[in-house]
Amino acid sequence: MATTAGRGILALGAVALLLVIGVALALVIDPFARVPLEVDPATEWIARALLLLAVAWVVIGMLAARTRLVGRPGAAAARATWIASTRPWRARESTLGSLPLDRWFMIAIPGGLLVATRIVQAPRDGLSSVVLAVVGWLVFALAVRLLLGARSPWPIIAAVGGALVLRCMVALAAVAMSGRDGAWPALWNIPGVRIAYLAVAFALVAWVFIVAGWSLRPQLGPRRAAGIALGGVGIAFALPTATSAIVGPDTALPSWNSQIGVLPWRLARVAGMYDARIPTEALIAVAIIGILVTAIGLVLALPLRPGERRRRVA
Repeated sequence: MATTAGRGILALGAVALLLVIGVALALVIDPFARVPLEVDPATEWIARALLLLAVAWVVIGMLAARTRLVGRPGAAAARATWIASTRPWRARESTLGSLPLDRWFMIAIPGGLLVATRIVQAPRDGLSSVVLAVVGWLVFALAVRLLLGARSPWPIIAAVGGALVLRCMVALAAVAMSGRDGAWPALWNIPGVRIAYLAVAFALVAWVFIVAGWSLRPQLGPRRAAGIALGGVGIAFALPTATSAIVGPDTALPSWNSQIGVLPWRLARVAGMYDARIPTEALIAVAIIGILVTAIGLVLALPLRPGERRRRVA
C-alpha cells in the first residue's frame, strides 16, 4: 500500500511538473498564438464524432470493472489503456490475460483515433503527412519491440495507447468547437483558457514518453526503461527534423507540425514553421541532437553484459 501511494504521489508530482513547464512554455509563445483556427462545418462534426468515441473509450475503461461492461468485447482493452496511461506502474498487470480481440482493440482504437485526429486537424495536407507521422511511431514501436526481445510488448502498448487517446481528446475538443459558430474562437481569446490549453497540450506530449518508460520498468528495470523513453524522445525529434532538412523546411515543416501536433494550432508560427524562417542548418543541428539522445537512450536500453551483471549482483 505504501509503495502504491508513493508511486501515486510521484506520478502526481510528475504531472504537476509537466504542467508548470507547460505553463512556462505557453507564456513564452502566447503572444504569437492568439489567432484561433477556424474549420468548416463538416470537419467540426467529424471532430465531435471522434471526440465522442474517445470519451466513450475512456469512460468504459474507467467503469468496466465496476459494471456489466467488463464482459463486453473491448472493455478489457479500454480498462487496460486507462490504467496503464494513468498508473503506468500497473501497466503489466492490467494487460495480463488479455484476449486476442482485446489486444487488437488496444492497437486499433488509439492508432485509428490518432490518425483520424491528425487528418481532422489538417485536412488540406493530404495523406502524405499522415504517413510521416505514422512512420515516426512505427520506428519507435520497432525499436521498443527489438529491445524487449521475448518480453511482452502489451504493457507499453496499453500505456502509450491510453496516453495518445488523452492527447487526441484535448485536440479534438478544440476542433469540435472551432466552426464558424463555435465557441472555441471566443474561448481562445480568454488568456486563462489559452494558457491552460497550451500547458495541457505540452504536458500530454511529454506524458506519452513518461508512461512509455515507466510501464517498462518492471520488465527491464529503471535504467533500460529510461533508455527507451529517451530513445523515443530522440527519434521523435530526429526523424522529422532530418526529413525536413532533406526535403526543405518550407515544404515539410508545416505539414509535419500539423500532423504530429507538437505545436498545436498556430503555435508553429513563433518558430517560423509556416514561413520558412528556420534555416536548414538549425534543422540539421536539432536532428544531430535527436540522434545523440537516441544513441544515449539505446545505450541505456541495452542489457548488461554478463561480467557487468555479475559485478552489480556482487
